Amino acid sequence: CFYGRSQSNEVKTLLPEPTGIYNIGTKLVFLIDSSRNETLSRKKDFREIYVKIWYPVKKQDDIIYDKYLKNYPEEVIADIFNEIGLETIIIKKVKSMHTFSSSELPVTDISKKYPLVVFNPGFYFGMTDFYTCIIENLVSNGYIVCSVNHPFEQPYVKQSDGGVLIRKKKGRLAYLQLFIANLFQPSRRKNQEQIDKETNYYLRRLSRFTDITRRWTKDSQFFLDYVHKVAEENTKKSVYSIMDLENIGVFGHSIGGAVAGQLCVENKIFKAGINLDCFQFGDVINNPIEIPFMVMQSEQFYDWNLGNTVIYRDSKSDLYRLTLKNAKHFVFTDITILTSLIKEEEIIKLIGNVNAETLQIIIKSYILDFFNKYLMNIESKLLDKNIDNEHINFEKVK
Repeated sequence: CFYGRSQSNEVKTLLPEPTGIYNIGTKLVFLIDSSRNETLSRKKDFREIYVKIWYPVKKQDDIIYDKYLKNYPEEVIADIFNEIGLETIIIKKVKSMHTFSSSELPVTDISKKYPLVVFNPGFYFGMTDFYTCIIENLVSNGYIVCSVNHPFEQPYVKQSDGGVLIRKKKGRLAYLQLFIANLFQPSRRKNQEQIDKETNYYLRRLSRFTDITRRWTKDSQFFLDYVHKVAEENTKKSVYSIMDLENIGVFGHSIGGAVAGQLCVENKIFKAGINLDCFQFGDVINNPIEIPFMVMQSEQFYDWNLGNTVIYRDSKSDLYRLTLKNAKHFVFTDITILTSLIKEEEIIKLIGNVNAETLQIIIKSYILDFFNKYLMNIESKLLDKNIDNEHINFEKVK
């Protein structure tokens, strides 16, 4: 366990203390895109998203840390835990922990700007704050991370008027489509031609995932347009006044990872991107990524990992692949810090038979090193060395 200081005392938390030199502030932003109707609702509303922004603040004493998952009611967390196989008995313990972030910390110094990184959580099960471990570490090292949340396709998306938008059960139709596609996949990967054929088959048959990727890409682009507009007009001390809009990166988990790749081909503003464990839906196969990109993958979805070798093979810039051996999809979430609270068999089903603490450190280290190189021009400590050990296989593909 790690310990963080609040104004009154020391409070135990399972969240690891971030490695950087900055305190972390957070801010919630609510946006309505009046150019798009909400197609997932019967009401004739415009598309509304909410964004959580984490930003660095110079070290100061007596910070009161926010509680973990404080923005999510217990019943929402219980619903998620039930669906992924976690016991709900641990929820009160989880929500009693503190983070290393504090809401609405004032920006007191606008003399320095920090690279902006857009993050998209996973589809259906994805909660922004369930990636706190990764995000806090990045922000503490001098980044602003903006997590874009997507109504009706994630568990709980807040609204500006205090309401919430809950995910729709029909989102599961995307998983049904995946099940059917796997049932009738055309080949057994005997040669490269069949691998190419199977990859294109997935892209063609999994249209619902592609639709989600495109919709979320538009959400993220709308947010970026907003940021640029506000930054141009803003002269006060605010989070927008410290954003380095010349150095913008993007990453995401699950469908959020596919969104990262799609954004990189649609918007030339990005300088680097990371896909955390998702098949690359969208247009990348026909429009190769032209900026540095990294794929970080578990070993849970072999077909998808193989397909990504086809989709990214014509990339025009540096391309990296990090494979976490024996790991499963949720290894990129904060489940890696909850192992002391969860039964071993449940942990293995979610993150694999792995050393959770070791992989958590590896994931954070490679994400930070990658963005350091391409957004801050800091010499890499990890990216120039291929590694194959008991935990990972890392290679520079191009």
